[in-house]
Amino acid sequence: MAKSGQERSAKTALKRQEKKEVELRHKVRHGITEMLADLMRWNEIEEAGEALQLLILNADPVAALSQAAADLPLSPSGLIRHHVRPGILDRLDDVAQSLRGASQKHAIELLILCAHTAGPEGSARHLRIPRHEITISENVSRQLEEFANTGIET
Repeated sequence: MAKSGQERSAKTALKRQEKKEVELRHKVRHGITEMLADLMRWNEIEEAGEALQLLILNADPVAALSQAAADLPLSPSGLIRHHVRPGILDRLDDVAQSLRGASQKHAIELLILCAHTAGPEGSARHLRIPRHEITISENVSRQLEEFANTGIET
């Protein structure tokens, strides 16, 4: 039997509580929400939370600061909501501090502005998924080589 919307919401809320996720709400200028939508479209990202997390992980505070004086059209503000886990929240706080003590909202605005200014191709570096580099030690390499040479099939 399918779960009701309330049951699914309760389960999701419980998971978020277990992972210590918090919801952030940033009241940003309207142009910012449109820029975030452009970034998501250009980089084929469907979730705003994913796009914001990648912007935070790949943040370049020096480049973001260059956008501090950018003019945006005067329009109604928008609301950006997303959930973050403690590690991302700490990273956002670090980025905000490196932006001359900016608020989280201001840091998010500057990161979006910076990535958007780079254009469709240039924004990809701001929204790339960080990959871990895997290095195999000589000892493990030797063991793998020996295992491969024994002719044992798995």
